[in-house]
Amino acid sequence: MSPTPLFALTPAESMFAPFHDPAVAAQLPLQIEPGATATGVKHEFGWDGVKLSWETAPAGTEALRVALPLTDLPESFDHFVFCLVLPVGVSTVFEACRGGSWSTLGPALTGAGKRHEVTHAIGARPVDGVRAVFTAHQAGHMVISLQWWGVARAALVAELVAARPRFDGRWEGLLLPVEDWPEVKFARGLLLAETDLPALRQKRAAPYWDRHWRLLEERARRFMARQPEDDLADFLPQTDQRYIRARELGRETYFSQPVVLGFVGLVNGDRSMGFHALRYLMCMLHTTWWTQSAESRARGSIWDKRCFDEEMATTAATLLLDWYDFAMTPRARALAQQVLWDKGLAVIERDMMKWDYVFTMNQGPWFCRARLLAGLYLETVWPRMKPHTELALGDMRAGLANYILPDGGTDEGLGYFSVTMHAVLPGLLAYARARGVDVRTLLPEQFAQTPQFVAALSAVEPGRVLTEGDNTTDLVVGDTIPLLAAIFPGEIYARVAAACLMQRRPAGYYDQYFFEGVFAFSAGPGQLAPPQSIVPTFAVLPHTGHLTSLRRDAAGRSVRLHLVGAKAHASHTHFDKGAFLLELDREPVLIDRGQVRYDDLRSYTLKRSELHNVLTPVLPDGVYVNQQGVGAEAVIPTGEGDAQRLRAAIDLSHVWRGVMARCSRDLAADGFGEITVRDRGELLSAGGLVFHLHTRLPWKIRGREAVLGLDGWKLTVSAPWADEVTQREDLVDFRLQPVWHLECRLSSAKTFDLETSFLCRPL
Repeated sequence: MSPTPLFALTPAESMFAPFHDPAVAAQLPLQIEPGATATGVKHEFGWDGVKLSWETAPAGTEALRVALPLTDLPESFDHFVFCLVLPVGVSTVFEACRGGSWSTLGPALTGAGKRHEVTHAIGARPVDGVRAVFTAHQAGHMVISLQWWGVARAALVAELVAARPRFDGRWEGLLLPVEDWPEVKFARGLLLAETDLPALRQKRAAPYWDRHWRLLEERARRFMARQPEDDLADFLPQTDQRYIRARELGRETYFSQPVVLGFVGLVNGDRSMGFHALRYLMCMLHTTWWTQSAESRARGSIWDKRCFDEEMATTAATLLLDWYDFAMTPRARALAQQVLWDKGLAVIERDMMKWDYVFTMNQGPWFCRARLLAGLYLETVWPRMKPHTELALGDMRAGLANYILPDGGTDEGLGYFSVTMHAVLPGLLAYARARGVDVRTLLPEQFAQTPQFVAALSAVEPGRVLTEGDNTTDLVVGDTIPLLAAIFPGEIYARVAAACLMQRRPAGYYDQYFFEGVFAFSAGPGQLAPPQSIVPTFAVLPHTGHLTSLRRDAAGRSVRLHLVGAKAHASHTHFDKGAFLLELDREPVLIDRGQVRYDDLRSYTLKRSELHNVLTPVLPDGVYVNQQGVGAEAVIPTGEGDAQRLRAAIDLSHVWRGVMARCSRDLAADGFGEITVRDRGELLSAGGLVFHLHTRLPWKIRGREAVLGLDGWKLTVSAPWADEVTQREDLVDFRLQPVWHLECRLSSAKTFDLETSFLCRPL
């Protein structure tokens, strides 16, 4: 047999099983053996790891084994390295095979719901194979992600880490000392020029903007305490744990912090902040690769996680180069200009050419931001750069034309829309400023319909969103709404812009993806109105696949219902078609959990049907049947409504293909607080059915009724068709807070016509 192929990560480490690279992983001689009592065991080659899962396995039992044969491992390596993401409720033991006999390499690893990097001494040679034995400690659905397995020379790893270059914070020969700085003069004036600073200084005291500015200053002062050189290495600091090594944890990204520092320093005339921002820039320029870790540069691998890091580093670096051109030496400028291409734009260009799908979702338009900003900047020094800038504009516009549907919506929800437009709009604004055109002429025709989408997917509370799909917060994050309020001053964006400014909140996983606050302050409207709710009385988005209804009584109390569908081949969506959400006044009551960070394996589980307000079949062993993904057939709700009445319907047969011959859901209301949900269909094989509801508070169950007591409301649900009604605390929502799961269960049926009533009574 040939020696096991090795894929070098560093001079001291190599992978023999790069599970994260699907092209290689599919060729590995992986041996998967389900446990005797585990059901529904699956393995899939994901884009970033081999995903192993089971529907259920009794607590305390072996769920599965994963083995990989090895041949002729080089003697120079003395340790195994196992990288995987292991959920809470699962443990694993790693074993080695020598002469046909398996022995453990070390103690069991207990899952913590995050990436683990386990190192064990190889021990006696030869080793014929390694395996992981997974034990379930909780019943229910579990997902494991195998990232990579490899070998290391422990002493050389330590030596290389210790030999990492160290830099002081002066950057002599590259940055001018602050006492030698001339007058502020921008290189290009991408989004603003030095002549705009006086007006921005006045804006600091304007209503609503004053609080926003104080938060920007507060963040900038906090960033001053960081020594960015401490985190300077071969790869950019990153907080997504799926792709970074254990020794690289705890490093905040370089992307947003220097932009906030540099902007606040300019407006406040604070040179110390400006110089500190330039220290971040120098760290970025001296980072070997503008990606997150060695997995993206492993010898013999073609894997990439797309150019998110390269795009954000390019955008941050370009803005700082534009703003602080006057504070750098010619050497620094020349270095930065070359790095922008070599480490940033070249990789972005590769991904735009390599991955056609990025033109159909958020990624393509997003990646074009850096291409536009850096292109416009480099035009000032590289004579042949302008055609590249025009290509970037064409690609951004083509991507937007696909991304924005004819009804103004996107299949990815309002959260993704906001973050995507937060990237797109500054790029377009910079281009429009440089070319002297109206930015509105650069947007696709259907963009005129986006106010209706924003209104329909907003929560009743201004500045908040419905958390359906992959929303990781209920806030409208980023600077999109203030920017749109300035670009389209007569639209509904102005009614909520003040509520969409920065808010004091804990730092989050997705903060790394946007420079919150800077674009809003620099390009948002000068005057803001008090926020108002923008949810319409009734709206259907016939291409995006959403229906919403807001009914009010004479006292101004409100009942809001929202029905979820999807376009064909929707992305960043869950198995939740036909789910409905309920808000009473401004309080979410029947909730969508939203999504947790993507390096938390619960992100896969939270997509499941039973964790949404839908009806699902349930198997005799207690496993809930999941909807199929939305394929070539869209699943779109229809209906009509006004301030008191609602009729809504959705055909769910497509997402229950292979499980039901037909399935539909109808919602009806003829009075302010009355709602009827009717589920009809036919199972291919008779079985149980469960009507699922999710709330943040427990119910009081009385037979076939359940009552939810709220502040100012009483909600009663009645399921006379149910054999039993039960509840339990079940997983979490996007805030990582517990959720109560109510189940109305029918023990057996083949055809069904189930009517469930809701009474919402204000107190």
